[in-house]
Amino acid sequence: MTKRFYTILGVFLGILIVLLGLLNKKDLDINTIVINDNILNNFYLANRNLEDPAFIQYNDLSEIQIALVRNDYIKREVLKREALNWGLDKVDPIISSRLAQLGEQFLVNNLPNEELSEESLNSFYNENKHFYIDDAKVTFSHIFFRNSDEKIINDLTSYVRTQNEEFFNNNLLNKISVFPYQKNYAQRSESFIRGHFGEKTTQEIFALEISSKWQGPIQSPYGFHIIKLTSVTEAKQKSFEEVSDLVLKRFISERRKANLKLELEKKISGYQIIDD
Repeated sequence: MTKRFYTILGVFLGILIVLLGLLNKKDLDINTIVINDNILNNFYLANRNLEDPAFIQYNDLSEIQIALVRNDYIKREVLKREALNWGLDKVDPIISSRLAQLGEQFLVNNLPNEELSEESLNSFYNENKHFYIDDAKVTFSHIFFRNSDEKIINDLTSYVRTQNEEFFNNNLLNKISVFPYQKNYAQRSESFIRGHFGEKTTQEIFALEISSKWQGPIQSPYGFHIIKLTSVTEAKQKSFEEVSDLVLKRFISERRKANLKLELEKKISGYQIIDD
């Protein structure tokens, strides 16, 4: 009986010791801050003053400076853990947003690598050819007139018809305005011109004939222009060989987004969603 009692007591004490050990380990995980040179070095680099031109490497810091870095690290860890214990990450939108970003980055970094075949890249290129077009380009000079009264329009029309420099100097030279962007455009893409002149005016510019003479007047959202068009090159579809590197980057990016979406959907399916 006595032997059996001591055996049961020993088993009970063993279980109790294990439980206490697990509890102590849990407390240790929550309340213990591990510090070493590698941790402090990473903390120091992540929190360096980027505006300070005289940056000192961690290994070159004095003992006093390292002690200050150590104290800052301890303060941050304690405050971070206390904030999480208080549930502040659930009420502060900035913290929640940053944690969500970090969680997404973690998932992205741990997505499985895929083998990419030439066939799959070619297929992706053929489905997305519109991404790999050399935009049409144009070269021209223009003279801009902000004032758009009837007389200026008539004088511009007359000058373009006659190309009479004396008439221009007498009637239009002192009416020229400063255009908000550029006076000369050399081999600029259609999208670039569209950003400066608007859709309708860009179409009219590209529709002009190449000529050494001034043409127009053409109206833009800013006023009127006469234009001397030097060259126009049509849009050109780039071949797969020309853009294979770009295709690869876009393919990986698109596939990563799709895989991330699937991974998130799997994670979400593991949660119980309660609509209150």
